[in-house]
Amino acid sequence: MKRQEITVTIDQDGQATVSVSGIDGPDCQTATESLEEALGVVRSRERTPEYYRACQQQASTVRNVR
Repeated sequence: MKRQEITVTIDQDGQATVSVSGIDGPDCQTATESLEEALGVVRSRERTPEYYRACQQQASTVRNVR
């Protein structure tokens, strides 16, 4: 099993950045929801290749079922 990690970095201006690794697809967003709510308004979101890799795998599985 891959190591799952959530890192919160707070810069000198008090802006927080939440980074996720080891969690593929939309599950990473679910894993950070409570942190995001506690930290305030989400100003931007960058999806990593891990996010899209899981979506592609899921789509492939659906195609194979038909």
